[in-house]
Amino acid sequence: MLLAKMSRNIVCISTHYWNDFWFRKQHFMWRLAHRGNKILYVEPSFSLLRQPYAYKRAYTGNRFFKSTVEKVHENIFLLKPPKGLPYWSHPFISVLNYKWFGKIIDRKARELGFKDYILWVYCPEYYNALSLMNCDKIVFDLTDDLAAYRKKDNQYSYVRGCVESLMNRSDLVFTTAKTLYQKYSTIYGGDKVYYIPNGFDARLFSKNNYELPEDMGNIPKPIIGFVGVLFGFLDYDLIGYVAEKNPNKSVVLVGPIEPSAQKYAEKLKKCKNIYLLGKKPREVVPFYIHSFDVCINPFKTDEVSRSVNPLKIYEYLACGKPVVSMDMESLKSDKLISNEIDFAADY
Repeated sequence: MLLAKMSRNIVCISTHYWNDFWFRKQHFMWRLAHRGNKILYVEPSFSLLRQPYAYKRAYTGNRFFKSTVEKVHENIFLLKPPKGLPYWSHPFISVLNYKWFGKIIDRKARELGFKDYILWVYCPEYYNALSLMNCDKIVFDLTDDLAAYRKKDNQYSYVRGCVESLMNRSDLVFTTAKTLYQKYSTIYGGDKVYYIPNGFDARLFSKNNYELPEDMGNIPKPIIGFVGVLFGFLDYDLIGYVAEKNPNKSVVLVGPIEPSAQKYAEKLKKCKNIYLLGKKPREVVPFYIHSFDVCINPFKTDEVSRSVNPLKIYEYLACGKPVVSMDMESLKSDKLISNEIDFAADY
């Protein structure tokens, strides 16, 4: 396997900022860096005409027409591309933006001495820039059914085409969900496509001593808890239903609120036994999970959730907490953890 050799140069094209909620991208690159690999971690960007989400403004920092590089670890460099051309949802503009970024990435990689680098891709739209990046090998880590996320902005066909084209060009493909593995390994073969589910950071989630967070001190128990980004693919009607049917219990949601969920969050705030605590530093997230009596995974059951392998499930279980989840095919097919989860029936 091409990753068997250590001390490689890796250019990781991520869909999350390094200081965002930690997902698979940051965990993988952190571990690879500590094994002697040099990482150029390429952060996302946004349009010239838009502002980043409020909770991200402290660490986005993308500039007008200028990229920046920051060293955050002996072996990790962060590259912030410039702000992109507006009307990014149009495929033609998308292609222009990613080709522009591709040239910048390759130039910065060469300036940092990244020769014969592995291109590790999470954003499939970068397929359009592959000819501009002089990489040695390509790894595509497919974390979800990415095209399904884009149906709302009419980019489904475009993103699906990028995913399939990048699959064809990649030397190695990882998938987070068994559903994705079964789909693509049938097409491309088990020698190219591998199933690697999410996990947890043992340094954070396997400790014995945890402090009760100050803002949890006055919340009545028992507590039904959720940790993660509040975005448009959660089932807020279900969360409200749970709170309504359990007036003697508290429902605590820990995580930032994206604009797609703002109106739902405002509605939930009106419920007396629902507490929205906002974003917390990742170092204290286990403190909140340990203060819960039961943890929930309230995804909507749709095409998106069919191929989602939520990292939060592994973190809940690592803290020894009981978990109730919506019926998700990707979780039920993972026999390593499915026996530890109660899957909720329709409500």
